Amino acid sequence: MPNIATTQGRTSLNCVFQEPDRIELIEERVPEPGPGQILCAAKKSLISTGTELACLKGRFDEGTVWSSWVRYPFYPGYSMAAQVLETGSGVEGMKAGDRIICPAGHSQYFLADYKEAALIPDSIRDEEAIFTQIAKVALLGVLRAEPAFGERVGVVGLGLIGQLVIQYLNAGGARQIIAIAPDSFRLDQARRNGATDLLNIPVAEAFGPVEELTGGRMLDTIYDVTGSYAVLPYCTQLTRDLGKVILLGDSTEPSKQTIGPKVVFNSVSVLGIHGRMMEGFKGWTESDMNGFIFESIRRGKLDVSSLITEEASPLEAVSVYSRLAGRKSDFMGVLFDWTQL
Repeated sequence: MPNIATTQGRTSLNCVFQEPDRIELIEERVPEPGPGQILCAAKKSLISTGTELACLKGRFDEGTVWSSWVRYPFYPGYSMAAQVLETGSGVEGMKAGDRIICPAGHSQYFLADYKEAALIPDSIRDEEAIFTQIAKVALLGVLRAEPAFGERVGVVGLGLIGQLVIQYLNAGGARQIIAIAPDSFRLDQARRNGATDLLNIPVAEAFGPVEELTGGRMLDTIYDVTGSYAVLPYCTQLTRDLGKVILLGDSTEPSKQTIGPKVVFNSVSVLGIHGRMMEGFKGWTESDMNGFIFESIRRGKLDVSSLITEEASPLEAVSVYSRLAGRKSDFMGVLFDWTQL
């Protein structure tokens, strides 16, 4: 079992990145909820593999959001399903016993601003609800692209967000969805989610195959969901004239990132979008997004359960992150089950 430090009072077992490549489980005191706060007990939390492994690695260009945001000790995680234990003064619409989602880290007990939490409908299981945060990011990417019915679309980066983008595009009437990855496991998942064509190659080798699959038309839109600085210059070459590249992954080393040789000549748009745009983007509120995603899951229009590849006790956190860092492509949705403590 990992080394666990103990403090006095109500304590919570927390997963902490103490420094780059060093994870510890520590117990820390949790105060009583103040005004507008709710005290919660974790039920399930989802690992955001790309973001959290980047935070664990700790290699960021100066001046990036990464370099200002990640300060060690760092508390990873932002996709939590929990139960409300107590409420502070001024809390409205929530009470002890309610199930909620919120952007909390991987912690056994925690305080949250009730305005950042949302009630989980009875029809949605905890292990489904924890996908809401990343489902909102994927939704933002599709909203940013403003897809037209019958488009030819590509997706590079077939982790959780990329898989959810494919589900949205399939439901939205894309004519062709080409999934690109040098990994058969993730490509198989992409096919189940609605991809029409699979390219089991690096994106650097995709120009000829995409040209053939589209009959020379190339792609109307391509989504780069990798966060890798090396991918963008190849994505911009896969679109048609006046095509679009949607950046859903933020590189930790943008100083190494280039846009490709024909962005201006081909009049390609490169459009970024970040999760912080959830409130008010194109008329959507975050509450609207939560409701839309819950309803989509309930009606079977959004399948998140099939994306779960592993449930682990938080006591296994060091081992889990080690395996993810060693072979991330072998996993999809990896979650901590706090009820195992």
